[in-house]
This record gives sequence, C-alpha cells and structure tokens, in this order.
Amino acid sequence: MISLRHQGFELLRYSHAQELARPCAHEVRTLRGHVVTGFQPIDHPWHTGLSVAVPDVSGVNLWGGPTYVAGEGYVERNDHGLIRHDGWASPPTDGEIVEDLSWLGPDGATLATERRTMRVDQVDTATSTWTLAFSFRVLAKTRLEIGSPATHGRAGAGYGGLFLRASASFADGTASTKDGPARNGVRAPWLVLAGSEATICFLPDPQANEPWFVRTAEYPGVCAALAFRRPLVVPEGESLSRDYRLAFADTL
Repeated sequence: MISLRHQGFELLRYSHAQELARPCAHEVRTLRGHVVTGFQPIDHPWHTGLSVAVPDVSGVNLWGGPTYVAGEGYVERNDHGLIRHDGWASPPTDGEIVEDLSWLGPDGATLATERRTMRVDQVDTATSTWTLAFSFRVLAKTRLEIGSPATHGRAGAGYGGLFLRASASFADGTASTKDGPARNGVRAPWLVLAGSEATICFLPDPQANEPWFVRTAEYPGVCAALAFRRPLVVPEGESLSRDYRLAFADTL
C-alpha cells in the first residue's frame, strides 16, 4: 500500500495487493479527513473505492461479480481476468504515483498493458478542496472490444471505466450537472455527487465527451462510461487514453 499526501496529511491510500482483482484507491479523504470511498460493500462486494474497472473486455470480466448475459441476466461465469500491478514507472512521491499494469485474461494471457498516473493536482485549504488528476493509457496487445451490460441489452447499465464507489455518507445524496439533477447516460462537462459530509466533482476527459453512468438510489457510484451505448473497439497495437480530474470538498 502507498499513499498520496499533502504536507504529511494522507489524501488517499492506494493498494495493489495480490488478493485484489485490480489496484484501487481507498481510503480517499477530504482535507478534514472524511472518507469518500466505499470498499467491498455488502451490496456489491466487488466495488473497491476508486478504480479502473471494466465489465467486458473482449469477453473478459475485469469488473468482478456476475457477468450480464443477454436473455439470461447476471450469471456467475469463469470469465474473470485481472488488472495486475507490474511496477512503478518512477519512484512514487507524496504528490504523484506512476504505475505500470497488465490487463490479463482468465488464462493469464495479456490483453493490454497500462500506464497509470495519479497526481495531487491542487490543494485549496480556504475552500477545503483538493483535486486528483487521474490518467491512463492502455496499449492493446490484441484487438479489444470494450463493452458493458448495456451493450448486451440491459438498458442504462453502461458502467465501466474509472469508477468511484462512494462511501455510505453519500447514500442519501444527490447528483447534478449544470442542467440540474444528473440523469444516467447524460453527457455533461462536469458532474457533482453531494453527500452529508463531502462533495465530489467529476471532470471527464474533454476529448472523449463520454456519457455519465451515475447512481444514487441503489448505491452511490459514478463513472465516465467507456461503453455506455455501444462497444468501444481498440485495434491491436493502438492505445486508449483518458485524462480525468476529481475534486473532493468538505461540506462546510
């Protein structure tokens, strides 16, 4: 486990333990110490804080839990792969983590490699806000077809990408965009998830303009969805890159 810090204060913990299906950030904290991430909740124990998680990569489940199958619903299958920590691209510092990873199939075959960067972008103590820059570049080692339950017929279930499972303090929270309450599948330049202790503002990759997957009723969770309505294809040898910002603020 490793941390991002500001003036000695721990902003997030980042784990790449072997027992995890993918590396994840938890606990992510506000400047006043409120934890905004949820980890392995009883309703969806495969949700692990803030992580890159994709339910369908060329038939491989890199999300966890049951797999959605058209005409059958969610089915337990032996299709789970692994996002493996391979090492640090440069020595981690308090303000930045640069990691190399591999996306592996159930048989251990490498589907893709990834370079991931997490950086403390700015800290504003006056507003009790800090911003995390999170980017990744995935290089396809074979043709990748990235999908979701929505691309297999479950309308609205377009999750997959950089996903944040929020803590229980967001259970009765709200989600909004510049146009009002956030609708699942909407495209917007930002999305705010507000809870009882903190607020999180999500800024997607401006070049991608991807729809938001957002839930507040069943559970509090948000991601800029890679494949909300149709599969995303990455040809062999080509790259998929995304650059996000997440701002964490205390409720004052």
